[in-house]
Order: sequence, then C-alpha cells, then structure tokens
Amino acid sequence: MIFFRNLFVKVVRLNNWFFILATLTLVLASSYFIYYLEPDTFVSPFEGLWWTMTTVTTVGYGDVSPVTVAGKVFAMFLYIVGIGLMTIFIGKAIDFLSIRKRLKEEGKLDITTEDHIILINWTKKASITLDEILRTFRNVRIVVIDESVNKTPLLHEQVEFVSGNPANRDVLMQANLIKSKSVMIFSPEDTTISSQADGQTLLIATILEGIGKEYDQNLYTICEVTDSKHIQAFKNVSVEEYITPNDTVGNLAARSILFNGSSEIIRQLTSNQGFDLYSVEKKNKWVTYQDAKSDLTQQGALLISDGRDLSIMNRLDQQIPADARLFIICDKDAYKKVIS
Repeated sequence: MIFFRNLFVKVVRLNNWFFILATLTLVLASSYFIYYLEPDTFVSPFEGLWWTMTTVTTVGYGDVSPVTVAGKVFAMFLYIVGIGLMTIFIGKAIDFLSIRKRLKEEGKLDITTEDHIILINWTKKASITLDEILRTFRNVRIVVIDESVNKTPLLHEQVEFVSGNPANRDVLMQANLIKSKSVMIFSPEDTTISSQADGQTLLIATILEGIGKEYDQNLYTICEVTDSKHIQAFKNVSVEEYITPNDTVGNLAARSILFNGSSEIIRQLTSNQGFDLYSVEKKNKWVTYQDAKSDLTQQGALLISDGRDLSIMNRLDQQIPADARLFIICDKDAYKKVIS
C-alpha cells in the first residue's frame, strides 16, 4: 500500500505537459495493442480506442470487450494504470480551469480581446458608464483597469478585468491596449483636489499617447476632467475628447431653468431609454448631406452632425467626405433600419 501511495504522489507531482503526453501515449498505445491482441473482436484501431476510453473513464458500456486470456490480462492492467492516470488527468484539467477562472477574476491574465473598450479607474461614473454600454450594445467587449479592487467589479460575459496601476505600461499592454477601440479614463475618486485628480488622469493619458506613437497607432482617448481650466494640458498630449462633468451639470441646469424640459431631452440622448444618439457611416447613395438627411428622415432618424461639426445643417448641399461619422437621433428600431 505504501508503495502505491508513494507512486500516486509522484505521478500527481509530474510536470503537466509530461503527464498529458504520458496519458495520451497510454490511451493510443492501448488502442492499438488491444487491436493487435484481438483483431477479431476489435475490428479496427478506432474500436480499440472506443474500448480504451470507456474503460479508463469507468463508463464501461460493455458493447465490446476482450475474450482471450491475453486481452483480459491487458484489460486488468489498464484497469489499474489507465483508470488511475485518467482520474488524475481529469483532476488536473479541473484544477487548471479553476485556477484560470480565479486568475481571470483577479485580473491577472493577459487580454486577447480586440476592438474592445477600456475603462480606466473603477468609480461610480465608470459603473454607470459600463451599465449603459451593456444595456445598449450587446456585442461590445469592455476591459476594466483598476488597482483599488481585488476582483472584477462585474461578472459579465462582455466584461474583462485587469488589476494594476493604469499608469504602468505593462498593465496597459496586459489589457491589449494597442488592439483597443477606445479608452476612457475616469477621474480618481480618492482625492478631492481637482489638480491632483486631473494630474493623475493626465499622467495616464500621456503614457497612453506615448505607447500609441511607439506603435504608430492612434489610440482614441477620452478623459474625465474635473476642472475645465486643465483642458489645455490634455490638448497638449493629443487627447481626442474630454468630459467636464462639473461644467456639464452647471450648463444643463442653466438650460433647464431657461428652457423647461431641456434636461429630459439630454437625459434621453445619454441613456438607452427613449430616443438615443447614434453614429453611422456614410452610405454610397448619400452624395450630399441633404441626401443623407432626407433618407434618414424617411427612416425615422434625425441627422444632426458630422462628428463634432454641427454646422452641416447650414450647408446641406455640400458633399459628404468618405470618412464621415454622421451622428443621428432616433430610437433603437430606426437605428437598426438605418444600419441594415
């Protein structure tokens, strides 16, 4: 008993790749050997493989089995060795999947997803943003980077997590930054001083842009800026967009006071409820903005801008550039109709 126990312990501690190779070798060799011993019973090597697998996995259908003394002796050998090896093999496979699941939840695995959205810093606003993306877009992959949480903040098939300092190059590369679609940097909540918060955000943005230049890749970066006076600093590092929540709330409050009901319009345009703001590409049949406007109107959508340019409404007869990003307002059904 002591011999078999020590042997079992040694087998368990074998190198995983060596153990997998040994198990596969045993299964394949046994399949051919039983076929060699009893070619009348096992008419092909595959029949031998079928018997070997049902034996070592203890299924034992009994539809085919050895009939000679040599075959039965070999079967007894396979009972002792094969079943033991297969049990350990299955156990190691389960352990591997469990460890991988734990590492994934702890944000320690490399991200292989491409064309994904990266959210940096897990804050209340990041949580709201993530929830809105998941509600609106069913096929978008999101990667969250944060160093303050130990596990993924949300278990969801579209969400992956990377644990670490987002100002660390290795952490950003772990999130497959180069293959990402866009990056949103949220202002940290652990500081009440706007200059410190924006300074941390600016540091991450600078590192992002530096990596982009190194790989000759345009990384579309959006930053939450707590103080609009700091926007120029973000312009200097070529940040594409910046959101100033404090100014936005103040401006929205002023519009709502002057034009009652305007806040509800903005709320709908920034949520998945009611009419929403969408971006569509130029279609071949749209030559001018007027063509696009007329066609979109017939489909229940309102053309409002080309990217950031809202002035297209004053020059509808102008030709649409091939790389135009047209923003429209419509409901979900109309949007599906437009992009179909």
